[in-house]
Amino acid sequence: MHTEIVRLRKRWKESVTLRNILLLYGEIAFIGILNGTIGTYLGIFAIRLGASNTLIGLISSLPALITVLLMYPASQLVNSWENKIEINKWTFLFTRILYIPLAFVPYLPNPPFFILLTVTLLAIPATSANIAFNVMFIDLIPSYLRATILSNRNMLLMFIQTATSTLVGYLLDKTRFPMNFQIVMLIGFIASMVSLYFMTFLKPVRKIPKEKIRFIDWKMIISSIYTQFKDIINIFKQDQSFKMFQFATFIFYLGLYIPMPLFGIRMVRELGFSNFIIGLTSTSSGLAMALSYLFWNKIGRKVGVRNALFWSNVGIAFYPLIFVMLKNPSEIISLSVLGGFFSAGFSIFMYMALLIFLPAEKKAEYLAINGIISNMSLTIGPIIGTQLSNIIGLPSVFFIGTAVRIIGTYLYLKTIPKE
Repeated sequence: MHTEIVRLRKRWKESVTLRNILLLYGEIAFIGILNGTIGTYLGIFAIRLGASNTLIGLISSLPALITVLLMYPASQLVNSWENKIEINKWTFLFTRILYIPLAFVPYLPNPPFFILLTVTLLAIPATSANIAFNVMFIDLIPSYLRATILSNRNMLLMFIQTATSTLVGYLLDKTRFPMNFQIVMLIGFIASMVSLYFMTFLKPVRKIPKEKIRFIDWKMIISSIYTQFKDIINIFKQDQSFKMFQFATFIFYLGLYIPMPLFGIRMVRELGFSNFIIGLTSTSSGLAMALSYLFWNKIGRKVGVRNALFWSNVGIAFYPLIFVMLKNPSEIISLSVLGGFFSAGFSIFMYMALLIFLPAEKKAEYLAINGIISNMSLTIGPIIGTQLSNIIGLPSVFFIGTAVRIIGTYLYLKTIPKE
C-alpha cells in the first residue's frame, strides 16, 4: 500500500498533464456549487423582486449583446497573450468579483434593474475568460483525452450542481425573503473564488521561451471592435463549411433562447411553484445529465458526432412544446429528467462538432465567431420570446421555440460532415 502511494505521488509530481486534469476536476466541482446557487436562482430572485417579463428577457439579452460586441476583440487578446493559463486566471478573477454585489441588491432602489446592470458589466471580462478557458483546455489536454475529460467534468459538474440546487431550494423556503437569496448569492461567490484558486495551480505543458512572449497590441485589439464583422465576413467567404455550421448554430440557439426566460416565469407566476419545486426541476435535469454522459459517449463512438448530435437535438427540440402542456410538479420534474438526458448529448457533441471546423492556427478566432453567433441568438431570442408572450401568450411562444429548434436540427444534419 505504501509503495503504491509513493508511486502515485511520484507520478503526480512528474506528470504535468495528470496534475492539470485533476485540478480541472477540482475547479469544475466548485463551479457546480456556483451553478446550483447563482446560476439556478438568480432569475428566480429577480422575478420575486418584481422584475417585469421584459426585464427578465434583458437579463439574458444584454450580457449576450456585450459578448457579441467584444468576443472577437477578446479572441485577439487571448491570441496575443502567450500564457493562456495566466490570462485565464486574470479574466476569471475580474468576472467573479462582480458576483459580490448581487447579495446586496435588495437594499438598492429598483433591485431588478441593478441585477441587470451587474450581469451586463460581468459579461465584459467573462467574454475573454470563456475564450481563454477553451483555448487553454485545448492546449492542456491531448486530443485523445478531450472527450473523456470533458464528459467527466460535465458529469461531476452536474452531480454537484443538482445536489446544491436541491439543498438551496429547500433552504430558500425555510428562510425569510430576501435574506435567503442574499445568502445564496454569497455562497455562489465564495465557490467561484475557490474554483479560481484551483486554476492558480495549473501549469503549462510546455515552457514558454521569453523570446516567444508577444507584445500585446492594444490599439489593434480595440480597433477590432469596429472591424470584427468585416473580418468575420472574410472568414466566412474563405470557409463556406464553417459559415453553414454557424448559420445552423444561429437558428438552433435562437430556438433555445426564445422560450428560455418563460420557463421560470410560468413556474413562478402561472403555476405558483415554491423555490424547492423549482430547484427540483433543475436538480432532476442536472442529475439526468450527469448520469447520461457515459451513455452518450458510447453512442458517439458508435454512430459518430453528427448522428449523436442529431438525436440529442431532436429530444431538446420538443421540450418546450411538452412543457407548456403540463401543470403538475411531478410531470414537469419528470420532463426535466428527459430534458437533462438529451442536454447531456448536446453539450458533448455540440462542442465536438465545433472542433471539426477549427483550423489549428485560428482556434481563438473561430471559437470567438462561434461565441458571437450563439450570443446573437441569446441577444435577440429572449427579447423576442418575452415580447411575443405579451402579445400572443406563453403557449404560442413555446410552440415557436420547438419549431425553430427543429429547423436548426435539420440544418446541423445538412452541415456537419459524415464520419
